[in-house]
Amino acid sequence: MYYPLRFFPSAIFFALVVYGGLFNRSTHAQALSPAVSEAFNSLLACERSDGGWMYACDRSARVAGFTTVMKRAERLAGILGFATWDLIVLRSPGTPASGLLLVRTYQRTHEEKYLAAARRAGDLLVNMQLSSGGWFSEMPAYGNRLAWWFRWIAPGTTLDDDVTSGSARFLVALWEVTGETRYKDAANRAFDLLLKAQLSSGAWPLTWRPAWRRFLRTSFEDWPSLNDAATTGPIQACLVGARSLNRPELLQAAKRGGAWLLQVRNAAPNAGWAQQYDEEGRPAPGRRFEPSGLATWESRHALEALQALAEATGDKSFCAPFPETIDWLKRSALSPGCWARFYSADTNAPVYMDQQGRFVASAEQAKRPYNWTGDFGIPALFAQLGLDPTGIPVNTSAAAHLATWHLPGDAGRCRNAATEEREENAPPSSSPRTRIKRAATLFGLHEPSSAPVCAATITK
Repeated sequence: MYYPLRFFPSAIFFALVVYGGLFNRSTHAQALSPAVSEAFNSLLACERSDGGWMYACDRSARVAGFTTVMKRAERLAGILGFATWDLIVLRSPGTPASGLLLVRTYQRTHEEKYLAAARRAGDLLVNMQLSSGGWFSEMPAYGNRLAWWFRWIAPGTTLDDDVTSGSARFLVALWEVTGETRYKDAANRAFDLLLKAQLSSGAWPLTWRPAWRRFLRTSFEDWPSLNDAATTGPIQACLVGARSLNRPELLQAAKRGGAWLLQVRNAAPNAGWAQQYDEEGRPAPGRRFEPSGLATWESRHALEALQALAEATGDKSFCAPFPETIDWLKRSALSPGCWARFYSADTNAPVYMDQQGRFVASAEQAKRPYNWTGDFGIPALFAQLGLDPTGIPVNTSAAAHLATWHLPGDAGRCRNAATEEREENAPPSSSPRTRIKRAATLFGLHEPSSAPVCAATITK
């Protein structure tokens, strides 16, 4: 069995698909608990009849989106009364994440409603695939087709936020369950793009753009990046493609990505990864409010990608960063189970910035909306390594219930009794993305758990 879920607790989105054993349909159906079943019914209630999930369950609600291209399209078409499309969300948690989750749920329960919903989402992704082979963060659709005009104005192909990587994994999973070649063919086109988009360093950028666009306007989005799983997502996806589609060149690409991760990590004692790098592999700022310091969320993703490589190849040299990076994460917590997203590489002090890129003293003063603090799935990683949320060694089985499962794009939150009570008593969210997060979290808590291979490197 390759790439099993148990080795990647906090990246449930990756975990549901990367590991091939998950997509061998079980012999006996397993019922979902009432809470999990309710979460999935809530998720299904938000799916469009033509497949996919938007920013609101109510299709009549107009949401301009968050990308500049879609905000402008909404504004200009709205003036003329032509803004009648549905805006499909692909960035995680979005349509690919939900589709992957539904495939896994179908395999557990054998309930056809989950596969039917996943098929609708998969058919939509096939129809919306760009000529590059990938997808954009949010895409306008009429029915189950991409709006024709979007192909002419799309600014690029999204590689971060698990957009193209997650879509490729979902389509592979759907092909493995259904045997329908249109899903396999679309996945192969996406993997072709990932190979083409990989930089000479082995990393991936945030966005793939044609060479002429890069020539006309340079951007940090063309540089090597870990922001929102820009490199770790493609590594995980390439491992899936190598195994499921018998494409050994994808394994080689994943290994090159892993070698880059080993090369650019910050030296101990603050042994984390930056969110963004320049063309020479040095930590670099991203957007105006994103500094060049170390990033806890992205560091957790990096460890999981390296663990996946160690499992896939048998090469335990990919485990080498674990002791020092885990030690850094332990020391960097703001409180048990709570981290800042950014830390100074020199002093390890938390870093916060406002909209104008000025340093501020706290997350409350920093640019909003942005995930300046959270648990970032780190407690789940700790739990799988036999550590409690503070990094204290505990029995692995005893630590399992401490895990907080997250999709990529779900930062979690710094938890306390007040926030937990509010969440428990909160009514169902009207946001499909929130419903996807909840279903993934509840489903993940029921997955089997055991120590990953890199756990042996941790001194307890």
